[in-house]
Amino acid sequence: MGDRFDKFEKNGRPEKEESEKKTKKILLSMTEKQYAQMQKYQEMFNKNTLTSTIEYLIEKGQEKVFDDLERFRGK
Repeated sequence: MGDRFDKFEKNGRPEKEESEKKTKKILLSMTEKQYAQMQKYQEMFNKNTLTSTIEYLIEKGQEKVFDDLERFRGK
């Protein structure tokens, strides 16, 4: 016999795939000046956390490096 709540759909966030779960931690040290700059970036990019700000900057940096590599290969 089923639970009386079986007929209701689950609300909230969908479950993440195992490979999508963030389980690895990295310790990042920075100076007060660097930290203040990260907080400015967080506000500029309208990010909720410093982690999401850093992830955004990493993604943009990777895109730039890949673009540069493509241009280099094209020469």
